[in-house]
Amino acid sequence: MAPRKGGLALAVLLVSWAALGPRSLEGVEPGVPADTEGLQCPAVCVCGHDDYTDELSVFCSSRNLTQLPDGIPEGAKALWLDGNNFSSVPAAAFRNLSSLGFLNLQGSQLASLEPQALLGLPNLYHLHLERNQLRSLAAHTFLHTPGLASLGLNNNLLSRVDEGLFQGLAHLWDLNLGWNSLAVLPDTAFQGLANLRELVLAGNKLAYLQPSLFCGLGELRELDLSRNALRSVKANVFVKLPKLQKLYLDHNLIAAVAPGAFLGLKALRWLDLSHNRVGSLLEDTFPGLLGLHVLRLSHNALAGLRPRTFKDLHFLEELQLGYNRIRQLPEKVFEGLAQLEVLGLNNNQIQEIKVGAFLGLFNVAVMNLSRNCLRNLPEQVFQGLGKLHSLHLEGSCLGRVGLHTFAGLSGLRRLFLKDNSITAIDEQSLVGLAELLELDLTSNQLTHLPARLFQGLGKLEYLLLSRNRLSALSAEVLGPLQRTFWLDVSHNRLEALPEGVLSPLGRLRYLSLRNNSLRTFVPEPPGLERLWLEGNPWDCGCPLKALRALALQHPSIVPRFVRAMAEGDDDRQPPAYTYNNITCASPASVSGLDLRDISEDHFARC
Repeated sequence: MAPRKGGLALAVLLVSWAALGPRSLEGVEPGVPADTEGLQCPAVCVCGHDDYTDELSVFCSSRNLTQLPDGIPEGAKALWLDGNNFSSVPAAAFRNLSSLGFLNLQGSQLASLEPQALLGLPNLYHLHLERNQLRSLAAHTFLHTPGLASLGLNNNLLSRVDEGLFQGLAHLWDLNLGWNSLAVLPDTAFQGLANLRELVLAGNKLAYLQPSLFCGLGELRELDLSRNALRSVKANVFVKLPKLQKLYLDHNLIAAVAPGAFLGLKALRWLDLSHNRVGSLLEDTFPGLLGLHVLRLSHNALAGLRPRTFKDLHFLEELQLGYNRIRQLPEKVFEGLAQLEVLGLNNNQIQEIKVGAFLGLFNVAVMNLSRNCLRNLPEQVFQGLGKLHSLHLEGSCLGRVGLHTFAGLSGLRRLFLKDNSITAIDEQSLVGLAELLELDLTSNQLTHLPARLFQGLGKLEYLLLSRNRLSALSAEVLGPLQRTFWLDVSHNRLEALPEGVLSPLGRLRYLSLRNNSLRTFVPEPPGLERLWLEGNPWDCGCPLKALRALALQHPSIVPRFVRAMAEGDDDRQPPAYTYNNITCASPASVSGLDLRDISEDHFARC
């Protein structure tokens, strides 16, 4: 999938580094001449030549400068002045640096740029003015930098763009005006930018886009209008952007999209309308978007979907409709989406899915229906989705799983049924899921498992049954799970595990028995790598001698202090740790002690 935004800017920056990047400056002290040919460097800066191009870069970053340093070598190709305390840049400040191709003034407290400040920089290619305090720029400020390819003005205080500001920048590829205070743009704001490839206007206060605003930007590939105050998408605004590939309109106040609003965008690959107030989609909302690959409509106010809404999106690969108010999926609602691979319908209010709703989704691989209130799924509802490999049904109010609920899902590898209210699963409901690798039934209300429930699931690797009401497991139930290496039956009501019940699980490596009612346990099978046992009322008599020996001889298998099993996939959270005690409840002589702390004498008569 293509990355969010800034791809073109990153490419330009990499080109800049390749052409202008400094060599390692290890051992070079500020104020010491860094050139054997006698070239002097300003005392507060560091100078160095690129190893490959021999071009000179001057680094004066974060030196608390209040004015430009004197003595910058005239042959410098790159000048870094970021992180200083300039209040303004005077006229002709760089007049002797005609070779300069890269100038970085970002984060330098600039409040003004004199109209002639850039005089004498005909070869400037990259200009960074972002993260300053600029409130306005005079027309023709960039008239003396005709070679500019990238211009960063984001994160300033700009409240207007004067007509003619970008006049003469015929070679500009990347213009970033994001995160300012722009509420209105003049019709001719971008006139003359015939080669512009990327335009960022995100994070402003734009409430309206006039049809003529983007005229003349025939080469534009990426347009970011996210996080503004747009209330609608009018017709003909984007009609003159035939090469646009990515359009970001997310995080606005858009309540309506005009019919044919995206006509003319025949090259569009990515359209983001998420986090708006769109209440309905019409049959003619998306005509002409034949090349669209990604459509994001999550976090809107959609109450329903009409058939044929997506009929023209023949090459769409990802459709995100989560966090809306959709109540029903009618038959053939996704007609035309034969290439779709990812479908997100999570966090809606879906109560009914008609049989045939998913007809035509021959290539869908991931479907997320979690956090709805389905209660029951019709038999055969997923018929025809032979390439589906991940199905998310977490938190969907399901009470039971019927006989043919998952019929037709011959390629399914991951089935997530966590956080439902499932009390019963038909013994034949998983028949045909021969490719299943992961089954998550965590946090349901299962009291028993049918004897042949897992029949045919010979490839299953992860079985998660935590937080149910299971009181027993049988060898017959677990028998088919010969490849399962992760079994979680924690937080249930297991009172005993008969010896040999886990023997069929020859590849089992991770077993959690935490928080049950187990009093004894014979460790098996022999290949276990991690065993969670905390929270059981262990009877520390002779039957636990083998478990004690395992815990003492292989503390890595039964550690006292372990990293908690994650409830989610958020790697940003610091790891949580928990105790893995084997606390004795009986006999009275050792009650409260950990099995591993009981002396060998206690088991002398065993």
